[in-house]
Amino acid sequence: MAQLFRKQIFLCVAVVLSAMVTSVRAEEPPLATEDEVVEVYGVLQQWIEAYREKDYTKQWRLTDSRIRRWHNRKRWRGWMREAQKNNGALLSYMAESGAPVQAEQLPCTEQGHCFRREVQYIIYLIRTDYERAEPGQPEFAVMAKSSEGWKFGGGTILNRPMGETSVIMTTQDEALYRPRYHSQ
Repeated sequence: MAQLFRKQIFLCVAVVLSAMVTSVRAEEPPLATEDEVVEVYGVLQQWIEAYREKDYTKQWRLTDSRIRRWHNRKRWRGWMREAQKNNGALLSYMAESGAPVQAEQLPCTEQGHCFRREVQYIIYLIRTDYERAEPGQPEFAVMAKSSEGWKFGGGTILNRPMGETSVIMTTQDEALYRPRYHSQ
């Protein structure tokens, strides 16, 4: 009798866990198509060109709204000016590869904040050449899809880690940062 009871409990737990895994996976959108990978690279090029032209407002607008929430235009402009000062001009860039990815395949920040599972992403590895800076490896840029379309969603492009609030943080991570960043 006890063994039958254990089997029933085990089956109930297995069914509940299976439902939980299915619901978590259901939050993940389908991967972007190969056509989208090509098309979205054009949006990334616009974002990079806005940086090269020092049109930081345009660049900011080409950035995902969940990042713009944390970095207002003034803060973004200061951040990009600092990158220009440290790197010198961005002389050239070329995507070595691009691919659709799920959130858990993207690198988390140094503080362990990771990308949102319910967002579609494309990652590009980019070879860059700056006037002064010399990144030791290809940089990466993550593009994220939202109701506004495909926008820049984080990465190391421009020879700098994009910081704790420049990934499309999970809502749990955002709750931790809300008081600090919304007041600025």
